[in-house]
Amino acid sequence: MRYSVTPRARKLTFLAVLLLLTILAGKLMWAYRVIDAPFAIYGITVTTVLFLTFAITAFRYRDPYMERMGIGVSDERRESRFPLVSCMVAVRDEEKMIEQCVDSMKAQVYRNIEIIVVDDASTDSTREILDRYEDDPKVKVIHLEKNVGKKAALAQAMESANGAIFAFTDSDSVMAKDAIEKLVKVMVSDPDVGAIAGHCRALNADKNIITAVQDSWYEGQFSVRKAFESIWGVVTCVSGPLAVFRREAIYNYIPAWVNDQFLGQEFRFATDRTLTGFVLGGEQKGPALKEKFSDSPFVTETDYPCRSWKIEYCKSARAYTNVPETPQQVIKQQVRWKKSFIRNTFFTGSFYWRKPLLPAIFYYLHILFVVVGPFMVFRHVIYLPLNGNFSSAVLYLAGIAFIGLMFGIAYKAENQDCHRWVYRPIMSLMSTLVFSWLIFYSILTIRKSIWARA
Repeated sequence: MRYSVTPRARKLTFLAVLLLLTILAGKLMWAYRVIDAPFAIYGITVTTVLFLTFAITAFRYRDPYMERMGIGVSDERRESRFPLVSCMVAVRDEEKMIEQCVDSMKAQVYRNIEIIVVDDASTDSTREILDRYEDDPKVKVIHLEKNVGKKAALAQAMESANGAIFAFTDSDSVMAKDAIEKLVKVMVSDPDVGAIAGHCRALNADKNIITAVQDSWYEGQFSVRKAFESIWGVVTCVSGPLAVFRREAIYNYIPAWVNDQFLGQEFRFATDRTLTGFVLGGEQKGPALKEKFSDSPFVTETDYPCRSWKIEYCKSARAYTNVPETPQQVIKQQVRWKKSFIRNTFFTGSFYWRKPLLPAIFYYLHILFVVVGPFMVFRHVIYLPLNGNFSSAVLYLAGIAFIGLMFGIAYKAENQDCHRWVYRPIMSLMSTLVFSWLIFYSILTIRKSIWARA
């Protein structure tokens, strides 16, 4: 069964693609009149990548659950059709959300699950809240007396996990009731899928304009960017709010994940990206990682074959997460993400060129865009206006807002009764004028890595 789109959504998607094509044509014509060719080429390349991403996603992405929901399994044993899923979460000082998080796992319509919660030495009332689950047979709570960080906390959960499938969420997130059921269906029907990313939106989107703007951004990052990578089964980040992995795809690499080092010291960020990278690059990186930690129980208990798995994105499996509500919190989160981006560039970037050509090209071009972006902002918004060319800033920012509008239209196509699509251009402008510069601060402070929620 193919994933269906309403006629209205098709028209809106087509409009977004058409508008992107229009701006691409405009930049191509303008390039003939621009003396500074490298900057013209950069602008054309960015627009071309965006256009192809939108167009290919609109016409080729299919939700893997919708595609496979009618497919049966040859092995009729119950454990094959309904494998045990270990739902795990690490928490530190999340007294306001942890009960909702755990209860959302308990409420899953997929019943063959176990829930493991690791309290990473919380200093608020999180411990007392978790103690309420002491008599619940489905929930196991592990209290740590010393803060060890998210990865080490989750590793302790995995040590006691019995599931063939590992499902992770963040302590400030909640899952839709059918999320695990849908993701398990995809894995059961396709043994080559090693991990799946669910769809995520802002749980507190209506709190203020800051959260509304972020919600509009989340939609595009998942339903456009992850969907594009999913077409080839090469999603580069299975994000924390709803991340499902096949046990055999990651189990042997847990010690390497926990002890990940960058620039000679422990690196506590990039939890989602790095774990995804192990699945993507198991064939290339796996043997050396297992050899390095050959005495770890994660390696000696069961030696799984090193292979590169497919990683997909399932739009219909939903989770909702609390996003930062103040500018200071947003900045902290962006710095953390940019440090993760830097680390991932050196890890996943070392083998992603082996993946299908088009997503690989776009992956490396995205790295280039992030690095060059601040310099483009400086040229168009500061340097040229100071030299009398004020129109450059106006046209440049208008183009950025226009790109944001394209993502906003895609948001509207997916959420026809929601008005938050109008905020998407604001996020594009914020990303360009503010967040892009944080890459330099992140580089300078990358050795400072303390795990904490924003």
